[in-house]
Amino acid sequence: MGIEFLTRTRKTITKHIDRMRVELATPDLFTQQPADLPRCAMLTLKKGAIVEIGDRLVLESTKSSVTAHRNNVAVGNYDNPSADVMESLAKTGGSAGAVVRRVMKISGKAEVSLC
Repeated sequence: MGIEFLTRTRKTITKHIDRMRVELATPDLFTQQPADLPRCAMLTLKKGAIVEIGDRLVLESTKSSVTAHRNNVAVGNYDNPSADVMESLAKTGGSAGAVVRRVMKISGKAEVSLC
């Protein structure tokens, strides 16, 4: 068994690209994540108020605060509403819809986004 015999009988290495794997890794219309997410802010829940992820709330603004309501019952207040949130609420007649994105039960807060 000489070296010539071993070099002639060894397996040849074939390099190739797995095209299906490349196709799976290539982003397209359905695999891309949206770049602009809705603006979220913290809502301090009132005692006894229970909200779940996905609940729809109505936000109503007064002169200096924003109150969240569900079924005509106040469930919480916005923490430090920004000027553009107050301005957008003023443009819509003082009320707007919101969706609960996350609930922190220990702290009694919820993260909501304007619709």
